[in-house]
Amino acid sequence: MPSLLKSLLMPLPLLLILLTLSVVLCYRQRKIGFWLLGLSTTLLWLASSSAITERLAATLELTHPALHQAPKLDNIVVLGCMHSAYDFLPLSSQLAECSMARLIEGVRLWHQHPEARLILSGHLPGIPGNHTEVASDLAIALGVNPDRILQVSTPTNTQQEAATVAPLIVNQRSALVTSALHMPRSMNWFTYYGAQITPAPTHFRLRRPLDQFQSGGFVPSARSIQTLSLTHYEYLGLWQQRLALWWDPEDP
Repeated sequence: MPSLLKSLLMPLPLLLILLTLSVVLCYRQRKIGFWLLGLSTTLLWLASSSAITERLAATLELTHPALHQAPKLDNIVVLGCMHSAYDFLPLSSQLAECSMARLIEGVRLWHQHPEARLILSGHLPGIPGNHTEVASDLAIALGVNPDRILQVSTPTNTQQEAATVAPLIVNQRSALVTSALHMPRSMNWFTYYGAQITPAPTHFRLRRPLDQFQSGGFVPSARSIQTLSLTHYEYLGLWQQRLALWWDPEDP
């Protein structure tokens, strides 16, 4: 799916398009325009309320439990996300929030099993610097033995990561580290390519148990919009994945 189309299909652009349409209609079809304006304003409020967006995120994030204490592991696979490898940034700031959370979880599990390989994957075309090299440098700074790090720098998306890494971990005990929202789609691809792997989700958007939401959760916030956007993106990815597997299960 083209990146521009992906951007336009995100909740905020769609709501802004709806708001713009409602304002235009207010001048031509006042009744319909004001009704649509009220609807789009209400949707924008709900889309920026954590009481709504975190519950939506939970439908994906709670699919797999956190891996607090890992069993014996041969491999810890950390999927890539984003980075900004510019010299004015310290190494600790070059990885984006999603990448940092994934790497730290991978390093935490590695310290439980220092004999395991830490497999870092992912490549971001058009962005300066090598994503796995940035992640590797930070992992080493956090105490990981450089000899236990394997960089898989060619895949540019989740499917390619699974297709490339799965053959490297056949018949081995492995854990998969990625964002909790991203875990269902990732596990689907790794399972498809024959990997037996234990999910180790991190970078949760859900910050409290679902039964502890209070009225303050309906106060709009930018984080809630981001949570909804990430959730929406993952559902789009899951639908695209299912369509690809349905269309050509042998070569999606």
